[in-house]
Amino acid sequence: MRNRMSPNDHRSTSPRQVIFLDRDGTINVDRGYVFRIDDWGLGPGAIEAIRGLREAGYAIAVVTNQPGIGRGIFAESDFWALHEHVQQQLARQGASIDGVAFRPHSPADGFKCRKPATAIRDEIERLLGAPIDIATSWTVGDELSDAEFGRTIGTQTALIRSQYWQPAQLRERVDLVGDSLPMWPR
Repeated sequence: MRNRMSPNDHRSTSPRQVIFLDRDGTINVDRGYVFRIDDWGLGPGAIEAIRGLREAGYAIAVVTNQPGIGRGIFAESDFWALHEHVQQQLARQGASIDGVAFRPHSPADGFKCRKPATAIRDEIERLLGAPIDIATSWTVGDELSDAEFGRTIGTQTALIRSQYWQPAQLRERVDLVGDSLPMWPR
């Protein structure tokens, strides 16, 4: 299982609103394979957006494909070391992450568990220790696979404009499109 729980999680039967966030290009500036602290750079307004979403009652879950691990570019331990650094950076500013789940496979590996596959959603639900209120939850990312993941699990979807897609490629409804993470009213 490729996930990690926040140390402040608790068990509950009350459904939780969740913001499923892609990592690279959504929370941070996409610089290719981001696995070193020196390569990390938060995206514009990311801290404020995450803090505001937490204050609005959303759990924050990072769901990310990390094919650099499968390609041998970096190790899973590099991913976790960077995540711990990011979690500390965000937590100091009231913008912590409640759970993270990732897939280390490259598309060429042929694994069917990468986003947009939905098993990663079930991992987040286990990490949160509560059912997810899908109808009021969102998926936010910068690639079409992020929107497809959100549509498949039934959340509202938001796409950040990026080099990975063009408006003509939006085959199905996307609820919101913006330039960076703080794109919608709370």
